[in-house]
Amino acid sequence: MNSREYRLNLWKEFMEQTEYIPERLYEAMGMIAGIYVDDTSFLFKVYEAFMEHERFLEDEENEVIYERDGGDYILKFEGKECVFDKAEFKKMLVSMLDLLEDTLPLGTVVDLRRDAYKDVVELDDVEEIRMVVTYRFLGDIEQGYYFPYAGVVYPTGMLGQAEVLYFTRPLVENIVREGYRDEKENAYVYLMKREMIIEKGANTYGYATPEEIASFNQQVKGEHLDGG
Repeated sequence: MNSREYRLNLWKEFMEQTEYIPERLYEAMGMIAGIYVDDTSFLFKVYEAFMEHERFLEDEENEVIYERDGGDYILKFEGKECVFDKAEFKKMLVSMLDLLEDTLPLGTVVDLRRDAYKDVVELDDVEEIRMVVTYRFLGDIEQGYYFPYAGVVYPTGMLGQAEVLYFTRPLVENIVREGYRDEKENAYVYLMKREMIIEKGANTYGYATPEEIASFNQQVKGEHLDGG
């Protein structure tokens, strides 16, 4: 099972185990997932439109429409309307984004967005934030969120007093070199996403509130202090 196949299988499992997605919507929602499994950028634009309370967004090429009508949040495709309330729509959308996103393997080297870390003192003098992915699927699941990645600075391997920097895929500006991937890697990511997103109902911190992220950062700092 390749990466694309397991991601679509995960989305199918999510729909089947989610009460607010009725069986009559499986086909349409499955086709929408198939359209964006290789590029989730439009789905992320839908998320941004949702958060900004926009009423309409259209992908003309693929004929997918997002629309807000009163308290209904709707995805339209091929004449079918997939209608959710506000809470259901957000949970459905961020879970689709998390499940369809291709997880980077260990050892992947990435450049992070410099603007996202302007308040990190250890990075004040760093022009380019180049990281090596050394950890994945980290966080307090009890809070309902996790970080898909953590890494160390390239080439030093350390970031001041902190050992790792946590980040999500939207914070990745450029993939310099992808790490090793095989069937074991795909199976591992499949099992982790199924456990964390489908079974435990968690999502990545990219969709958490600022307060939830601040709470996690405080927890991490405390652990570093406790550990010397």
